[in-house]
Amino acid sequence: MFNKVGTVSVYVSDQDRAKDFYINTLGFELVTDQPLFPGATTRWVSVVPKKGVETELILYVPDENWEHYKQVVGKSQSITLDVTDIMALIAELKKKGVRVTSEPDPQPWGTNAMILDSEGNTILLVETPKK
Repeated sequence: MFNKVGTVSVYVSDQDRAKDFYINTLGFELVTDQPLFPGATTRWVSVVPKKGVETELILYVPDENWEHYKQVVGKSQSITLDVTDIMALIAELKKKGVRVTSEPDPQPWGTNAMILDSEGNTILLVETPKK
């Protein structure tokens, strides 16, 4: 039996810069920041939008075991973040210097917008319609 989606990786080139962006710009909370293994040069850095959220975003630098992911840093990572009040959120993110690549676009399934994170990864924001 499957219980939940535990983690989703966002591939980055600079974990410290990405961690700063997700925590200090987007307001995410740090869950874990530790070496991948003793002596590792990269870390397991995970963040969540708020306490109690079970699925963590892993800010992962592709190492020799995951080199094939180096090509996706700075591209769309197929990450969708569920948001509320997308218009206010986009205005707030713009004030913080976040690059908005697609303004809020109302659709029958919800309003969506796209932003770029500190690494150039495209992140889709979606506000589902109120019922």
